[in-house]
Amino acid sequence: MMMGYGFGFGTFGMIINFLLIVGVIYLVIKWVRGEGNTRHNENTPERILDERFARGEISEDEYLRMKNMLRD
Repeated sequence: MMMGYGFGFGTFGMIINFLLIVGVIYLVIKWVRGEGNTRHNENTPERILDERFARGEISEDEYLRMKNMLRD
């Protein structure tokens, strides 16, 4: 008589179910923390240009000129 664990696969089924649950929990935590979205971590040319302007490495005129060049 089956006790309902593992959907008929016995101990192996229980292990698979446990790993699936742990995997889903891991993915949810990663998604909530924002680690799954790498778009914010990319160093795109526009982002690098924004950072250089914010640090004062380039003037406003240079920044606007370069920004327009990147968009074209």
